[in-house]
Amino acid sequence: MSYLLSCLYLIWVVLISIILFPIAVIIRLITTPFDRRLIVLNFFSHFWGSLYFWTNPFWSLEITGKQHLPKDKPVVFISNHLSTIDVLVASRLFTHFKWVSKIENFKIPFIGWTMYLNKYVAIKRGGLSSIKAMMKQSLKHLENGSPVFIFPEGSRAQDGHLKPFKTGAFKIAQDANVDIVPIVLTGTDKAVPKNSLHFKGHQHLKVEVLPPITLEQHQNLSLKELTALAQTKISAAQDSTENSIA
Repeated sequence: MSYLLSCLYLIWVVLISIILFPIAVIIRLITTPFDRRLIVLNFFSHFWGSLYFWTNPFWSLEITGKQHLPKDKPVVFISNHLSTIDVLVASRLFTHFKWVSKIENFKIPFIGWTMYLNKYVAIKRGGLSSIKAMMKQSLKHLENGSPVFIFPEGSRAQDGHLKPFKTGAFKIAQDANVDIVPIVLTGTDKAVPKNSLHFKGHQHLKVEVLPPITLEQHQNLSLKELTALAQTKISAAQDSTENSIA
């Protein structure tokens, strides 16, 4: 029965994408002259992602720490990465940012095309020139006042435990002289395991926004020290949440 419901939900995802993509195009055309950061389109995209979440009976979500979200200032958001639905969970924060995502996601019909409309940042894994272009585009967004959202593990964890963080997100934050806001996701790997589209019954998910690592706290740290500090903060919060659930 759960497989049938999963299939029906995936059909629903496709239908909603077909319906909402033309609206995204219209919003982009109408708002671009006065909304250079594409904030309106970004919030519509968060609504789009949240709609998938709201209409799924398998998932419930708890959000904590929203007071730590920036008030219209550029920051680098970082998060652990567990599942394909992490993006949907982050959408529920309804705060402005530009995703940094692998280039393959931009090729997904409707959803990926909307990522292009939002001027999200594409990266090709293993390509040095692509990494440099990603960092340059991310810095430009930060200079224009838009936060960026990066998964510093680079890809989803296999077993729920943090993979070593890559330094790119932290180099961007140091070069742009901005705060880093860590976010911890819990339960998304159980809701939709890696390499699967089968929903595993009802799951309670959690997103926790941690206090920022401020510019004052990290400006004198080496890149290696900052990367280790961020990983320690997310790892500790993740362990605390999982222990409280167990």
